[in-house]
Amino acid sequence: MKRQLSSKDIKDLKYQCRMGYIIPFFFFMIGSFLVLAILDFFLLDTPLKNEFMALTLIAMFAISILINYQMNRKYLIDIRNNEKVLIPKTIQRKESKTDYEAGSGNRSTLPHNNPMKSFIHYSLIIENTRFRVDKELFESCKDGDEVFFHMAPKSNFRLSIQLK
Repeated sequence: MKRQLSSKDIKDLKYQCRMGYIIPFFFFMIGSFLVLAILDFFLLDTPLKNEFMALTLIAMFAISILINYQMNRKYLIDIRNNEKVLIPKTIQRKESKTDYEAGSGNRSTLPHNNPMKSFIHYSLIIENTRFRVDKELFESCKDGDEVFFHMAPKSNFRLSIQLK
């Protein structure tokens, strides 16, 4: 079953693209700095020094663009197609686990013996895989219920889980 992407789905897909912008940027900056520093050291008085450095910068920029394209291509295709696929799955079991915030308490003999701050993780186990969900979805479903996984078709990114 197919549906159109909501504005939240588009926002989530765009959020997934952020590393596809950050990694090529740093690759270009650090790579260009290292390559130019090495070339400047080894090509002290070569007549083609400036042309070689310019070609190196152009090559680094082209590689950065290719990295960006490869990392974001599937997400941008999903945004452009503006559709998602709903896949029905069955809940095997529910699980809630109390966890504690790291560094929030003090177990020493100091006078301010604070207790650890706790929080609860809610999970649905579907096809032997644990999926973390919010409290409302956890409380509204039970073992054996069917849920819909909202998936982006090209990138196979899970947008949300919804009770059938």
